[in-house]
Amino acid sequence: MVKVAKYGGAKKKENDKKYREQLKKNKYGITENLIYAMKHIWQGDKKVVICCFSFALSMFFLNLTDTYINKYVVDLALSGLNISVLLICAGSFIVSRYIFSISELYLNNVGFAKSSAHFMKMLMEKCMTTDYENNESSENSDKLNKAIEGAHVTSYNTPINLRGSIRHIAEFFTYSAILSTLSIWLVPIVAIPAALCFYINRHKMNWIWNMADNWQNSERQLNYIKNAAGDVSRAKDVRLFSLENLLNKGFIRAFKERMEWYRQQDAWEFRHEMLSTVIMSLGNFAAYAYAIYMVAVGNIGPGDFVLYFNSIMRLSGATSDWFNNFSGYQWISNNINYVRAYLEMEDKTNRGEGQPLPWGECEIEFKNVSYKYSGADEATIKNLSFTLHKGEKLALVGHNGAGKTTIVKLMCGLYNPTEGEILLNGVPVNEYNREEYFKLFSTVFQDISPFAATIGENVTGQTDYDKEKLMDCLKKSGLLDKVNSLEKGADTHLVRGVYSDSVDLSGGEVQKLALAKALHKNSSVLLLDEPTAALDSIAEQEMYLSYTKFAEGKSSVFISHRLASTRFCDKIILIENGQTAECGTHSELMEMGGKYAELFSLQSSYYNDEKLAEEAGI
Repeated sequence: MVKVAKYGGAKKKENDKKYREQLKKNKYGITENLIYAMKHIWQGDKKVVICCFSFALSMFFLNLTDTYINKYVVDLALSGLNISVLLICAGSFIVSRYIFSISELYLNNVGFAKSSAHFMKMLMEKCMTTDYENNESSENSDKLNKAIEGAHVTSYNTPINLRGSIRHIAEFFTYSAILSTLSIWLVPIVAIPAALCFYINRHKMNWIWNMADNWQNSERQLNYIKNAAGDVSRAKDVRLFSLENLLNKGFIRAFKERMEWYRQQDAWEFRHEMLSTVIMSLGNFAAYAYAIYMVAVGNIGPGDFVLYFNSIMRLSGATSDWFNNFSGYQWISNNINYVRAYLEMEDKTNRGEGQPLPWGECEIEFKNVSYKYSGADEATIKNLSFTLHKGEKLALVGHNGAGKTTIVKLMCGLYNPTEGEILLNGVPVNEYNREEYFKLFSTVFQDISPFAATIGENVTGQTDYDKEKLMDCLKKSGLLDKVNSLEKGADTHLVRGVYSDSVDLSGGEVQKLALAKALHKNSSVLLLDEPTAALDSIAEQEMYLSYTKFAEGKSSVFISHRLASTRFCDKIILIENGQTAECGTHSELMEMGGKYAELFSLQSSYYNDEKLAEEAGI
């Protein structure tokens, strides 16, 4: 059974203090955030702002005319009031209703969606362009989750609060003026209890806001399990290893934990809502009693009684909602701060104007480079120094977890060294604009996921591309025969879960697709991280023999667990525990008789067939 600690007094005091400190840390205040939100809502869809004003004013006149229609209907029934006055009010009611309906339908069906899409696009672009490391920490994952939720709140609640404030301000002064004609004391009798409810609501919302960090862990688990359950790449394992029970139990456990926090929130909200209802009712009943007394003694007529009765209700609602708007602005502002905190998340890499990017042959030097992952106890890469010379073919070999992939990610700019520096043609890489720096590298990593697009779009990254160049890259990567066998050829969509007419490529075909993408980019440095892991030994050897042609005139690095594939490289570095254990050519390392020679001999023993060994180059 899942048990969640009750959110008691001690915890509340701790989080209240944390909440106040957070407010002080917030970079922007309510006014700045509201201006920011409205600016972006305007950019997303100008009609949203226009509809907010038209909605608020039409709703105001709708309620006002409805109030007077009720009065005049009673007057007409009792004293024969001129029907033209009633018809004018009815006409105003219909026009207001028409404008209100159009505005409401547009906001609900189109406007809110476009505003939300605008903010989500901003977050998506930030997520795709921020430093790669920023997307790997759980802290930034929580920050993104809060920003996504904040974007929904901002895009939906900001227009609602804006239109509410406009309407409630107009209603407050209008109905105060109406009630003042009966008694000036009716205004504070109705308005003060409604204002008190604002403080009750603020107390409620502060508690709920303070609780947010407590359920982030369960929310993150639920999101992961929901995504994993629908992930096609995991579908085979789920079925063959009966992982549905594991996922179901994980979902139930996380959901129960989340529900425990919901139950505490529900109990807290219920107590505050009941208190607000009692206080509001006391003020309204006192005002109603006075109006009833006045009609009973004959000081006002039945029609005026209806007018004042409805005005009491309208003033009470307008005051309460107006103050709730103030509370809502703080809540919206907090959410906007979440959005802005993620969008303004600092990048360590150079995003401004940098050194001119070198083209042609490149030389990359690691100088005493160390790298430690966030939250790790020790560094993965430790004081590593080596140079990838211009036009050199470099192989990185070693056991799993030795740090080979981390080195490649450091080299191509996805990671920044924790210590030491990386130089490109003698210049520290952070002096180059990072987006420009990425253009130097054509990469193939071992974890490859095709995009839901056509084969041609996957390879070129464009919708309009040179088909002749595409076919040449597909041929070099060994995927052309497969593409030609498809009915739509390179226009065939990938990822069946998205397109009904798509196909799924095998693991080896996906690796060939990634290699074709790297060849099409045709950058100065070629990085291959286990690009043939899904191929058999013979196919891998053939691929690497072709690779020597691809790498002509380029500096290149590749990682392989099959050491027979490293023989054509100019230099081989054996990585062990994030450090250089051995370095040299294949022949030099074999003559050395060290760990590389031991690993190579061990792998060679797996080749029992002489012909296979001969073709594999062993």
